[in-house]
Amino acid sequence: MNEVTPPPRSGDGAEAGGGLNVVNVIANSTVNGPVVQGGTVHLPPPAPPEWPVSIGAIPILASAFQPRTAVREAVDRVRAGSETVVLSQVLAGGGGVGKSQLAAHYAWQALEDGVEVVVWAAAADPVTVLLAYAEAAAAVQLPGATNAADRVEKDAQRFLSWLRSTERSWLVVLDDVTDFTATGPLWPGRSRRGNGRVLATTRQRGAHASGGGRAIVPVDVYDAAEAVSYLRERLTTAGYPYLLDPQAGELAEALGRLPLALAHAAAYMVNQQRTCTAYLELFRERTRTLDALLPPEADTELYGRPVAAALLISLEAAQRTEPRGLAVPAIRLAALLDPAGHPRDLWTTRSVTDYLTEQRAAADAAAVSGRPSPTGVPGAEPAEPGEPPPVSADDALTALAVLHSYNLLSSYPAGVDLPHRGAVPAHREVSVHALTARAARDTTPEPTPVQSAVMFAMYLLWPEEDHTDHRLAASLRANTAILRDTVGSEVLRLFPGFVLRTKAGMSLLHAGLHELAIAHWEEEVEGDTRELGADDDSTLASRANLAAAYRQAGRTAEAIALQKQVAVATERRHGADAPGTLTVLAGLAGSYSDAGRYSDALALRERVLEAHERVLGAFHQDTVRARGSLVRAYHDAGRSEEAVALAERVVAERVQLDGRSAEGGQKHPETLSAWANLAVGYNASGRYAEAIAILEAVLPARTRALGPDHRDTLNTKVELGVSYARSGRAEEAIVLERQAAADLTRIQGPEHPDTLTALANLAVSCRRTGRREEAVELSERVLPARARVLGRDHPDTLVSAANLVNAYATNGEVARALKLAEALRPQQERVFGPTHRDTLIGRHAVALLRVHRGEAVLAEDPEQAAEDAAVAIEAVGPHVEPRVPEMDEVLPGAHRLAEAARAALRARGGVPGVPGVPGTSTRRREGEG
Repeated sequence: MNEVTPPPRSGDGAEAGGGLNVVNVIANSTVNGPVVQGGTVHLPPPAPPEWPVSIGAIPILASAFQPRTAVREAVDRVRAGSETVVLSQVLAGGGGVGKSQLAAHYAWQALEDGVEVVVWAAAADPVTVLLAYAEAAAAVQLPGATNAADRVEKDAQRFLSWLRSTERSWLVVLDDVTDFTATGPLWPGRSRRGNGRVLATTRQRGAHASGGGRAIVPVDVYDAAEAVSYLRERLTTAGYPYLLDPQAGELAEALGRLPLALAHAAAYMVNQQRTCTAYLELFRERTRTLDALLPPEADTELYGRPVAAALLISLEAAQRTEPRGLAVPAIRLAALLDPAGHPRDLWTTRSVTDYLTEQRAAADAAAVSGRPSPTGVPGAEPAEPGEPPPVSADDALTALAVLHSYNLLSSYPAGVDLPHRGAVPAHREVSVHALTARAARDTTPEPTPVQSAVMFAMYLLWPEEDHTDHRLAASLRANTAILRDTVGSEVLRLFPGFVLRTKAGMSLLHAGLHELAIAHWEEEVEGDTRELGADDDSTLASRANLAAAYRQAGRTAEAIALQKQVAVATERRHGADAPGTLTVLAGLAGSYSDAGRYSDALALRERVLEAHERVLGAFHQDTVRARGSLVRAYHDAGRSEEAVALAERVVAERVQLDGRSAEGGQKHPETLSAWANLAVGYNASGRYAEAIAILEAVLPARTRALGPDHRDTLNTKVELGVSYARSGRAEEAIVLERQAAADLTRIQGPEHPDTLTALANLAVSCRRTGRREEAVELSERVLPARARVLGRDHPDTLVSAANLVNAYATNGEVARALKLAEALRPQQERVFGPTHRDTLIGRHAVALLRVHRGEAVLAEDPEQAAEDAAVAIEAVGPHVEPRVPEMDEVLPGAHRLAEAARAALRARGGVPGVPGVPGTSTRRREGEG
């Protein structure tokens, strides 16, 4: 794996004490933007919500939407007499009867009628409902609601509580509820004055659907008049009223008066210029064959046959449209991908065009020979004699346009702003409705060719390195996940699926999506171990990648244990200097650093670099990568000068390697990491201006190359905040650190080591800018979290403890600060060693706090003051080596306190002997025993 910039360590030693901070405020004035006064940024309050608030993409009403008078009357009857509770109505019916369209009609009507909050949520997945509730909580500006990823459940509960108490009118629509038990979506409860309403749609109508105070409203197919009215209006508004003939009623009955089937039929009739009579003839010819193709388990309400029939007839028309013979194989390929969209460029890959060529040729050959068509669409016309021409990329894109015109899929350019959907994202240009996709998959007679084609196509489209197009990589990761769910994980373990799975797994690691990466590589390890054995090279590679995912997630102990096992097995199979062995050892060294085992990490980094230089040469890219990794080890070991010198060399080498690459431009993530590591070294050496210049260039470069939410991007923001803080730009540091902490909390979780580093740095900046209580609150949150995640003896945990000492002292809580500082001191000596700077700063903190307390109690308790002076002198006296400037600053104060205490004791009667203070003595204080 590529090395990335290490997360910066929080804090910068233990400096106690504080100063007076004067804050000017603005009162009784109007402020239209941020105001800086007296060093404090004053932000205007957020604008109030704009009512009405609409959450979720309410579906657009279909062409020729029918008002469903009878159903609406039933809904209104149930609604009557429910003024004091939330009215929960469930529109229950089979697939394709128009439940969602009816619910959408009510949602749009509610907005027109002035209902103040309307929420539309796809309820098949309860998590989606929670996300909608959380978004609504933020939209109506409930206190504490942030819509952050780690607060979704809390924000959702806030919104539900608000619904119960608000006087505003509201409507919540839960579309396609599949589970009415406790594991299903959350339902709003009572409302204050009957001003709230819940409308749900479902295919279920059992006891669970009518439980919990819900009222079932059956939704059936169109009645006869509605079905004919739909055909009339749809054909007329399309400009083809003459296609409606006396057979319209009979056609509607043949289609079961199912709204979805009527929609498909009308689209076919418009595109093919078929009258109702002509379409009915075609439909009746296909009925028996469609019975065999329709999966019985997907047709619980016996409405699937008309829908599937209409769909396949539309496909037949598209199949005969130029470029002929491509519609059916194309829709079957699209049906394997993410309904939210896949890249349009996928259709230009050699894998897809070869697949379409083969499928069209097979269909033509079957038509000539009289064999069943592999497309599954009977009645295809025989092809002209001769080999059909190969399908070009342009042919494939034209086939998409044909399917789009038949409303079998959607194909829009990226950036097009669609009503109620927003702009089409890049690499999500082509999408297929889930129902259409299921129907296409269910009628695919031989899935292997299309599965292989889409696997190869995605593999070919995947960028060689994710940073060259991180949005494309994200789309491909999502589509791989859907493909896995669609075809099953075992299919993707076969060729060519396993190469795609490896691409996706490595992409998850590069993107820092550690939880998804862990799930992926745990499955890979299990499958590889079962099929290949624990020591096979593929299994060892999967185990190493799983360890990398553990490390990203902050599960350092698990990473180290697994990396040790893999290192031993790899060295046994391939030798100590093999590339695979060195890669695993490099990962193990990184885990040692994360665990605070800096000496072990340094020794291993030096060993790996020496092997690379000996085997590959000094300027091989793997050698340069190993040299860059050694920079962090020098940083952690406190060897700042060596770290800076080595980092400068690595930057020069990476720039030279970039110049040799096709990409060039010094944009490679490893080059950006080299620059960022150099900035960390400059920060540690006090060269803050140089660090800032580098990081201000690296941050936008990483944002472009990796995305704004990538771990490396966010940690660059953290380090830039450190640079600002140390250079005296404290307010700028706080703004940046707050952003980074919020983003890391949302993406990595509240207790990920990176998140805790950002919060620790924010706490230090708050202390330095007079935000004392916030500094204490943040420091008290970070310390126990780091102890849990990293361990009590981890260096970062001890730094957090020192920062909490500072926060207490600055906030005037000297007693708490002193108690923690003295408890911390022996632990610092044990972990860091007696001569380490952090240990010496710990001694300084104890001395300074003792002097502060001694000065405060001198008048009333000179003996205590004398004891404090003695401890302070012992902590930072001349016998302590090496010296740090802070010791020499506090030592004279300790001597002055000792002299003052000695004089006070003599004035009281010459009580002899306090240890360390000549001429005083100890006595038991009242209350001690």
